[in-house]
Amino acid sequence: MTFSDETLVAYLEGTLDEAQSRAIEAAVETDTTLEQRLMALDPFAPIVRDVFEKLPAEAPAIEMPDPVMPAARGSGLRLVAVAASAAIAAVAVTFWATRPADLGWAQQAAIYQSLYVPETIASLDSSTKSLDKQFEMAEAQLGRSLNRETLESLPGLELKRAQVLSFKGKPLIQVVFADEQGQPFAFCVLRQGPDAPPAEIKQAVLSGLATATWAQDGYGYMLLGNSPQTDLQDELDVLTRTFAG
Repeated sequence: MTFSDETLVAYLEGTLDEAQSRAIEAAVETDTTLEQRLMALDPFAPIVRDVFEKLPAEAPAIEMPDPVMPAARGSGLRLVAVAASAAIAAVAVTFWATRPADLGWAQQAAIYQSLYVPETIASLDSSTKSLDKQFEMAEAQLGRSLNRETLESLPGLELKRAQVLSFKGKPLIQVVFADEQGQPFAFCVLRQGPDAPPAEIKQAVLSGLATATWAQDGYGYMLLGNSPQTDLQDELDVLTRTFAG
């Protein structure tokens, strides 16, 4: 059975009916691809993943109690509770050893993007009607154009989605692409505000992905590949010319 992103988000939010929720839970037990899609859509996933990556090698083991589940209309809340329990347990183990640094928006975006696999984007609705609605909403949040025509013509990339996210109360737009092999790419734009300083292009590997970041005129920009070795230069040349002010 195939589930849309909208159905999976409804499950995570606890608004899906019981029959559909049970169908998703049954499918996840044997479908690792579906599990990865849920992780990519779950807002708790980057937090939990980051906490566990910071576990010291010799951290003392603890026994996690079974989560106490409150009665809820939607069974999607079960997944949220499990994620929250895991995060709390991990923090309890590691707090004595280290306190994680506050991650910037680029690091958080890279963590989120690193959860994507080809199956995550294969079933996205990238019809003209759907993209029209997504870009209208995204541009309204950003207060500027996303130059959709340029994004649709990036070499070797197929435009799949424009998604509205948020970082510390500021709108963060994630534009998702598929390359010729179906691997996920992304271009992110953050509205930082008129007082934000500009920043030159900086390339780095974050969360196992090649990235390039820069900032200008109150906006932060980020291009993300699908591996540490991804060559971003062709796309970067186009994007830096297009988003130059």
